Amino acid sequence: MSRLKNYYLAHDITLARKRYNDAILNRNVEDICSFYAPDYHVVTGRGIQSHGVDEQQKRWRIAFQTDPNLLYRRSTRELCLSDQLGSAEERGFWVGKYTQEQKIILVAGVYAAKWQKQPNNLWLIQAEVFTTLKLRSYALFTP
Repeated sequence: MSRLKNYYLAHDITLARKRYNDAILNRNVEDICSFYAPDYHVVTGRGIQSHGVDEQQKRWRIAFQTDPNLLYRRSTRELCLSDQLGSAEERGFWVGKYTQEQKIILVAGVYAAKWQKQPNNLWLIQAEVFTTLKLRSYALFTP
């Protein structure tokens, strides 16, 4: 693959990841799930596995409805691309914040994502695996 073509493929995925992060920040479930391939599968940092876009929509909606502090962000460290096969592996770091048992939980770790190019040339995430490496909790301040 030419360096120029590789650059454009990486740019497409990097831009999609930024828009995906923005969708999480904006708590927009439809936008979040628009980045998932129909057969999307995830293993969360807590080890929970789920499959399919419908399941992700339910999980994100419930999470946002029950936790006003929920936030996650992913940062790409490396992309490995195959234009010939229309697939890419993204590796990076992630951070998150959520509420549990009257505490704010801060988490961080690494992730791997498999991107698959669709027939319409759109890159979608087929699978993600998150590994939690750090966790800190802080008591919520209640006046």
